Amino acid sequence: MQARLMGIALAATLAVLAAGCGSSSGEMSKADYEAKIQADGKAVQDSVSAISAGFTNIRSVAKQVAAAEVAAKKAADDLDATNPPKDVAADNDALVIAMRTIDAELKKLTQAAKDGDAMAAQAAASALQSSPEIQAGQAAVKDMQKKGYAVGVLGNE
Repeated sequence: MQARLMGIALAATLAVLAAGCGSSSGEMSKADYEAKIQADGKAVQDSVSAISAGFTNIRSVAKQVAAAEVAAKKAADDLDATNPPKDVAADNDALVIAMRTIDAELKKLTQAAKDGDAMAAQAAASALQSSPEIQAGQAAVKDMQKKGYAVGVLGNE
């Protein structure tokens, strides 16, 4: 079971892909966007890392998974509200979709952990690992890197 939850934690690390970028009245500068995405990516990564750190049994991680879900939702909301530089606007949109997908699957994972339902937890973890939306988010991060953006932990798969 610990190996499965470690897999869940690794899959949830994909939440880092779409760490938020706070809202702004105008287009953000590249430097501001990079700083925001790096800081928010770190916040999501930290909450996801707590999942494997808190594992003793499936129910023991419910609180950590719920915290990761909140962090993913906040990042998606922040990202959706931002006005990124034009050259990464499409990438930003892909990250919003990826984060909404991560949020939905982490909600399922939270409930499965609360219920002690290992099968439902595994299904949520598998959905995270195989999601085309999350894969598109990964591609968006790579595209941002090709464009010269320093994305911090987002670029570490």
